[in-house]
Amino acid sequence: MLVSHGTMAEGLRRAAEMVFGSLPDVRHVCLSEDKGIAQFEAELSAVFEELPGGEPVAVLCDVNGGSPYNTSLRLLEQMGRLETASVVSGMNLPLLLVLLMAEDSGRETVKAAIDGARDSIQMFEPRQEDEDEEL
Repeated sequence: MLVSHGTMAEGLRRAAEMVFGSLPDVRHVCLSEDKGIAQFEAELSAVFEELPGGEPVAVLCDVNGGSPYNTSLRLLEQMGRLETASVVSGMNLPLLLVLLMAEDSGRETVKAAIDGARDSIQMFEPRQEDEDEEL
């Protein structure tokens, strides 16, 4: 489940589909400027209702404390599903790809995927050639 401001969640899903092909089990809900929070909440609630009960679910959100994140937590709590859900902020493509390759969406799997995604964030550093080094 992908949830974001703007079209980030949709774009992330489309990017993952370039790697895996069609992903019918991956759903996304986007909060856009032309959609009020009430409509966003209703759409998100409908998607949560479609999820199989009792099974772990990973909900990837763009920003910790943002409306999509907070709304996800509130709805999952109201549905009694917060204990089996892993709500994660800071979603990115490496995180999603690792989770899609995983066998389950349990908390330990999600924690390991977060570690892998965190390790994927790198800054390129040009190699400094030593002036004394001969070629």
